[in-house]
This record gives sequence, C-alpha cells and structure tokens, in this order.
Amino acid sequence: MNSKKLSAKQLRKKFERQAECDDSYYDLRESRKWREPPEKSLRFEDIRLRSTNFSNELIEEAKKILGDALQLCGIENEIASFMKKHFDNTHGGHWQCVVGRNFGSHLDPVQFVHFTISKISVILFR
Repeated sequence: MNSKKLSAKQLRKKFERQAECDDSYYDLRESRKWREPPEKSLRFEDIRLRSTNFSNELIEEAKKILGDALQLCGIENEIASFMKKHFDNTHGGHWQCVVGRNFGSHLDPVQFVHFTISKISVILFR
C-alpha cells in the first residue's frame, strides 16, 4: 500500500472512486496504478477510434462512458468493469471489455468498438 499520507480530500476522492467503480478488491493491485492521476494524464480529447461496427450513436455513447471511466477509475480493471456494467445495463446482452497496454486479440464479435488513448487500448464487444 501507499506509505505517504493522504489528505482528507484525497481520501474522500479515493473512496468515492472505489464506490463508483467497483469493490475494494482492486486495492490489491496498487502496482497497476498509473503514475499520474488519470484525469491529468489521460483526457477525453485524446480518445481515438481505431475500428468499429457500432452506429454513430453507440460510438458517441461508448466514447462518453470511456471518458467518465477515465475520470472515475484508476486502473485498467476498474475501467473495464465500469464500461461493461454500463453497456450490460443499458443495452442488455453479455458485453465484454478489455483494457490494457500490451495484449493481442483475435475476436469474432457481433458488435465491437476499439479505442486507443495514449498507449492504452480499449476493446468493448459482445
């Protein structure tokens, strides 16, 4: 865990982020945290569409949800969970989301979108 002390504001923000994104399970993955807070290093404007078969409305929704996830969540697992849960709840079906810096994939999805932001790839599909 972190050895430096956090201010009350930082603690409140951390707990709000955990409550919004997922369980405290992800605290075990401190080494996976980005060096800077996501809102400073990864901006909504930097999200790039790589490929998709989504409609324009779904692309914009996925981009907005990814932007929200980048602001609220601190690690890849939380971002993937946030996006998956949103699409499961709003569009039904069994959505999957992969977020990471270095992975290979070969998928045959019905619907998919692939974004990049900085060196991070995000694939949302079902």
